[in-house]
Amino acid sequence: MRGSKGFTLLELMIAIMLFAMISTAAYKLFDSVSRAQLVTDGILDRLDEIQRAQLILEKDLFQMAARPVRDEFGDSQPAVKSPSRDGFALEFTRSGWRNPLQELRSNLQRVAYDLEEGELVRYYWLTLDRAPDPVQIRQVILSNVQGLKLRFMDEKKRWSSSWPPAKQSQGPKPAGETKKAEDPVMPRAIELTLQHASFGTLVTILPGTDYKPSDAQKKPDQQQAPTEKSDEEEGDDDEGEQ
Repeated sequence: MRGSKGFTLLELMIAIMLFAMISTAAYKLFDSVSRAQLVTDGILDRLDEIQRAQLILEKDLFQMAARPVRDEFGDSQPAVKSPSRDGFALEFTRSGWRNPLQELRSNLQRVAYDLEEGELVRYYWLTLDRAPDPVQIRQVILSNVQGLKLRFMDEKKRWSSSWPPAKQSQGPKPAGETKKAEDPVMPRAIELTLQHASFGTLVTILPGTDYKPSDAQKKPDQQQAPTEKSDEEEGDDDEGEQ
């Protein structure tokens, strides 16, 4: 009977060592890929959170409305207030509050923003003119925020850290002025600066409700029309001379 040839102990030990080396390399590669995936997912989650917070801020500020309200004490509060009487960094009225259920309420909404323990918090009320003990909804829209700064531009393009601007003594009103003293004073632009722990300083500048880009183009257009007309007249004069 012929004996069968098998693996020696040395060959088995070499095979086991090679398998262990390949397994270790594969595990380290898998571990490094997994760690990179976790880091990437964390960065993307924070970016999504920042983009969501900026979208909410832009929607609120773009729809800012010149509608004063009355607080729970019955006192009149301006349409835009910073800092507010309740200590919020910014409080204002906005339009465009959707009502898919067709409830008996206004499409205007009173909202407020504040920085609380490293979180940017949004508040809103169910009614504009509030009764005692009003219902207040609190929403955390961004975390890891280390600082919040606001600036407002007035009609003379001056920046201020509070709103409404301080009243200044003025002389007699010029003839033909139609603006009333009780009209809501709205900022021309708002600059919001957030200091984030991971992404540093984030600055957002948004135009106010009184800002109209068409006004800046109106004068050049009016000046261009007579020029075109004069060119046509010159052409007619040339034909007449010929």
